Amino acid sequence: MDYNKRKQLILKAMRKIYYENINPRYDWMGYMITDDNKPTYHHIVKREELIEQDLDPSPTIENGAYLGKCSHEMLHVIEQIDPELYMCWNDLFLMINNFGVFPVNHIWELVFKLKRQTEEEITAYKQSKNRIK
Repeated sequence: MDYNKRKQLILKAMRKIYYENINPRYDWMGYMITDDNKPTYHHIVKREELIEQDLDPSPTIENGAYLGKCSHEMLHVIEQIDPELYMCWNDLFLMINNFGVFPVNHIWELVFKLKRQTEEEITAYKQSKNRIK
C-alpha cells in the first residue's frame, strides 16, 4: 500500500480509537484541529531509525501521534532547538498510545505544560534569530 495512503488510514483509525463519540477539536499538543490545521501523522520513532534497526517503517497506531499540521511543524522546530523537550513530547505520545483512549485530565495538564514550554522556546528562538540579523 502507498505510504501516504497508509498514513491516512492510520489517522482515521486513531481518530476512531481516541476520539470515538468525541469531536476531535484538539490534537495531542493541545492545538485546535481546523481546516487550516488538518490532522497529520507523527512518527514517534522516526522512519529512518526503524529502517536502521531492520524494523518495518510503515505508520502504525502504536508509533503515531495525532497532530495538526502546525503542531507537527512546531514539534520539528523543537527537535532542533531543544531535543530534551522533543523527547518529552514523544514520551507523552507513547503514554497516550499505551492508554489507548482519549487523553484524560491529568494527561491534558501535561500537554498544556509542554505546550507552554514549547511556545516559550520557539518565541525565544525566533527572538534570538532576529537579534542576530
